[in-house]
Amino acid sequence: MQKKIILKKTKLILYIIITNFFSLIQAQVLEFYKPIIITQRPGSVNNEKIDLGIFDFFKQDTSKMQYEYLRYDSDKAVLYKYDESNKVFKTILCLNDQNFKSKEIKLGIFDEFVLTKENTNSFKATSPYGDGRYPSHHKIIKSIEILQKTKKRLIIRVNYQDEFEWKYFGILILSDYRYENVEDEDS
Repeated sequence: MQKKIILKKTKLILYIIITNFFSLIQAQVLEFYKPIIITQRPGSVNNEKIDLGIFDFFKQDTSKMQYEYLRYDSDKAVLYKYDESNKVFKTILCLNDQNFKSKEIKLGIFDEFVLTKENTNSFKATSPYGDGRYPSHHKIIKSIEILQKTKKRLIIRVNYQDEFEWKYFGILILSDYRYENVEDEDS
């Protein structure tokens, strides 16, 4: 009988200790650890108005997030990314070339990839390493779809996955600032 009482008291004490321990732990919102891809705002490079795209995990201070300078040229139907180290714009997407295959592209926290045009409105992203596959647990871009292309604007959907293979998408709205005052019509 006395062993049962000691066992019950021990269980009660352990329960109290464990309950108090868990109340001291601070929880984290997992939503903040999901990668995001969005167009943040217009920016400027070499006195040229361009778009800033975020390719990072969410942080309260957006200046600490990884972003890219993106420029859409509707006349050439090309999307460029600014290469900081070489101080030039490099082609990401070429919308008019049916046989388009990009060189290696790196966007924010996502692994490098190569884009190949599948049809008029979609590009497939693959690994630049050997057989085109990535090792497990990588943040990768899977594909890019063209949702709308006009003289003034390019809207694309970027399909991606995090290191746990959860699938997401982000929408980038890119402007050709040379035509920002022109009426928008589908092309």
